[in-house]
Amino acid sequence: MPDRRHRWRGIHDADMVRSGLTITAKAGAARYSPGDVALVSLRVTSSRIGHAFPTYVTPRVVLSAELIDGAGQVVAGSRREQVVGREVALDLSREISDTRLSPGKSATLTYRVKIESAGMRARVAVVVEPDAFYVAFFETLLRQGAGRGEAQIRQALEAARRSPFSVFERELPLS
Repeated sequence: MPDRRHRWRGIHDADMVRSGLTITAKAGAARYSPGDVALVSLRVTSSRIGHAFPTYVTPRVVLSAELIDGAGQVVAGSRREQVVGREVALDLSREISDTRLSPGKSATLTYRVKIESAGMRARVAVVVEPDAFYVAFFETLLRQGAGRGEAQIRQALEAARRSPFSVFERELPLS
């Protein structure tokens, strides 16, 4: 264990998550002109994790890219996302999808966007939502009526909503 400390650090610890991943972001060209279609790639590799990432059904990892204009504003409708995780039905009855990364494997978000004007850049990010399943579960419980436990469920929901964190964010100049 690092520094002889026996801590159980997992998906809720940003430094621990970062230490297991290699993340790269790059534009396909140094500069694009207005009218060009820019290409940006965001790649996440499970480089130092000895099991599936993320490990179980509660977390999800979101790779995203969006276009930022010359004034620093997000261009409406430009956001694209790719989810890495294992999604199951809220009652755990079936698996919906499994896009987790095995050791050494990668997920790549390929972002293509038309450049409308000078000064454009792409913002790419990797956000970990360690309690994504719980957010959906608690919201469903509250919609269906949580009974005497409603206050505790609301409290748990708010804590789960506060758990996401960024492990990577970068802006790449495009034009």
